[in-house]
Amino acid sequence: MIPAYKMERQRYEFEIAHAENNFLDETSTHLHIDKSLIKDMFDLTNKKVLDFGCGSGGMSLWYAKNWECEVQGFDIDRSYIFLANELQNKLKIPNAKFEQRNIVENPLQSDEKFDFIFLNDVAEHIEFSILENIFIQLKSSLNKNGKIFVTYPPWRSPHASHVTHVTKIPWCQYLPQKMLYRMIEKDNRVLGGEIENTLLDAYHGLNRLTHEKLSTVVKKAGLKIKYRKSHSLLSRIPGMDKLSNITPFNFLVTKEFLLLE
Repeated sequence: MIPAYKMERQRYEFEIAHAENNFLDETSTHLHIDKSLIKDMFDLTNKKVLDFGCGSGGMSLWYAKNWECEVQGFDIDRSYIFLANELQNKLKIPNAKFEQRNIVENPLQSDEKFDFIFLNDVAEHIEFSILENIFIQLKSSLNKNGKIFVTYPPWRSPHASHVTHVTKIPWCQYLPQKMLYRMIEKDNRVLGGEIENTLLDAYHGLNRLTHEKLSTVVKKAGLKIKYRKSHSLLSRIPGMDKLSNITPFNFLVTKEFLLLE
């Protein structure tokens, strides 16, 4: 039975299907590069993994299924934790646990340690004023030789607004905001979360994250960037990756991948 505060049946079924697709799909434009890099770079076998901002659990369960590891999923939104537990029950994957957790209000404790911490498409949703606090806590919760892997669409990205599927306009975040709001409101869809319940909520919740901003936060938190990959619309063209961080080519970067230690 779906709790009344969650969502109607049609929305529930859509969100579960979307989360299951994130778990299953190895080729989608949304996550295939993330999954490929993680498989190439890391061995999570027998490791303790934190999926921070786990949403409805698709990636958490993907880690748990592909490696014999212990996965903990945290999300601030109870609706997404509800969906994650529902998906876990459907898929029957035992080695994952989900918890509604706001670590600003309920900080990580000294005995909560992880070998790998993943933030997949979540850093851009965290209020910028608390982002440093988040990374300080995550750093303190790393085991020896632990790593943090962060992926996000930078604000210059053609899809950074999270609403291009509605507006049909890449880089629509640069439109006059009143005009953009009207465009979103014409198809202001309900989402699975409580905190970001509609597309307009989701857009308002973005912190306009860039590599420059995140680098400053990471440095202040005492972390170092050990690896960076900027995936661009030009990435398939040999040699063009070298231009991805030079204006105007940086506006073609669709996703950033950072390894922090």
